[in-house]
Amino acid sequence: MGVPRKICTLAVALGAALAPAAAAHATVTTHNKADVGLFGAADPTYDGAFRQSLGLLAEHVAGVSDKAATNWLVNQQCPDGGWAPYRSDLSKPCPATDLTNFVGEDSNSTALAVQALHALGVTPKHDAIAFLHSLQDSDGGFPLLAGSGTDPNSTALVIQAIRAVGQDPASAAWTVSGHTPVDALMASWVNCPSSDAGAFSSPYSSGHGDLVSSVQAVWGAEQTPLPISANSGATQPAPDCSGGALSPTPAQAGQYAATWLAGQLQGAGYLTTGSSPDYSLTAQGVLAMVASGTNSTAATKATDYLAANAHQAILDSHGVVSPGATGYIALAAHAMGRSVTSFGGVNLVTTLASVRRALPAAAPTPTTTPATAHHPATQPAADTSAGQATLPVTGAASWGQASAGFACVGVGVLVLMLARRRSRPDPARR
Repeated sequence: MGVPRKICTLAVALGAALAPAAAAHATVTTHNKADVGLFGAADPTYDGAFRQSLGLLAEHVAGVSDKAATNWLVNQQCPDGGWAPYRSDLSKPCPATDLTNFVGEDSNSTALAVQALHALGVTPKHDAIAFLHSLQDSDGGFPLLAGSGTDPNSTALVIQAIRAVGQDPASAAWTVSGHTPVDALMASWVNCPSSDAGAFSSPYSSGHGDLVSSVQAVWGAEQTPLPISANSGATQPAPDCSGGALSPTPAQAGQYAATWLAGQLQGAGYLTTGSSPDYSLTAQGVLAMVASGTNSTAATKATDYLAANAHQAILDSHGVVSPGATGYIALAAHAMGRSVTSFGGVNLVTTLASVRRALPAAAPTPTTTPATAHHPATQPAADTSAGQATLPVTGAASWGQASAGFACVGVGVLVLMLARRRSRPDPARR
């Protein structure tokens, strides 16, 4: 997903969660009622709504309805229609935009929430499209936070949201100072004669191709909301720079970028901005190739790689389940026609369910016993529930306690996750 680079580091895993092999019915326990239904035990300050939307989309493609998780996302919306990444206290006003600490309602959380709720057939409480309109810059594009400057990732995600609700991002309704969101996105396309011709750049890549920008820019260029369905094609369109600069349509630019992405696959089929495989970015690359209807061979290679490493791919760098990575992988599997409930030996849906927050189970009411009987003191349910991790009221991270006694359903034991972006944490890659 894409956003400025300080918000980008959070998107790599998009939500860390419960520790080692949690079973389908295990859960993350919280004492904050506002957190009930939220996926993951990691601090949701920068990515809560984003990872939640990915998780809900993953469940949706598997035909699973999740009332608690859906209610969490619906209740997080602010009265003006936008979503901040996370609100721990719904009785308090939504946070004001703070460009120093990167706090406030943002385009990425809002755009992905719109896509998820639309896919589920759920109408938000407030007008999210009006909020997105309020963020649009004079170049037609969108910033992460109001005033932070247009970036291609945010613009692409908003284009997807606009399409999801049946509107045209190239229409007069979305034109500002003569520019549309599509115009702003195309301004980031790398033209000939660059060696990266066909890719999309970011404001921080000095005109060169940027992996993180390119994967999501393709989704916007192709104007394809999530979830993306199978649309594979074997062609590998590449720009012909022999005649100088080109003027491709947005759809053609997206196809060129997908081919550029295919050429960035490393090793057995992964994308990375560093030295190690980036599973979340790889899954996003698969979605880009499918959205463009091209490079099916490369998309298959990357999907096979994800499946072969599924048990590791769903985890973050701390070795715990990442709802965001799991969501992206599930969406990539679905786009490629693979099973979401048995992907590389992992049931991605029950994995998400295993890290959904819930209140502690009520302690059983003690029965009356003779005075001479001796019984050990009753322990709080949150401390004795196997397979549960207890979080403080603030919702800050508290790693799950490993539990014995839970068997994984049909997938064996789950074993003990994007990095480069800009200068601020990015929910799109968490």
